Amino acid sequence: MLSLTTATTGYTANPLIGLVLAVVFAVGCYLLAQRKGRRPVLWAVLGFFFSLIALIVLAVLPSHAGASHSASRS
Repeated sequence: MLSLTTATTGYTANPLIGLVLAVVFAVGCYLLAQRKGRRPVLWAVLGFFFSLIALIVLAVLPSHAGASHSASRS
């Protein structure tokens, strides 16, 4: 069995945690891109692979003209 144990700390990394975090960032990027009028699927893929960096870049980008602002009207 493969183990990712480091010699100094004895900590074993669980790859499932990384996968769950990648999915969480992908969903977050998808929802934010949808709200900003950007391409949600593209941003979800970018969020999956680049996580926090993609989310920060998307948050800083302005909304596209014609994006629905239904969240701000409610």
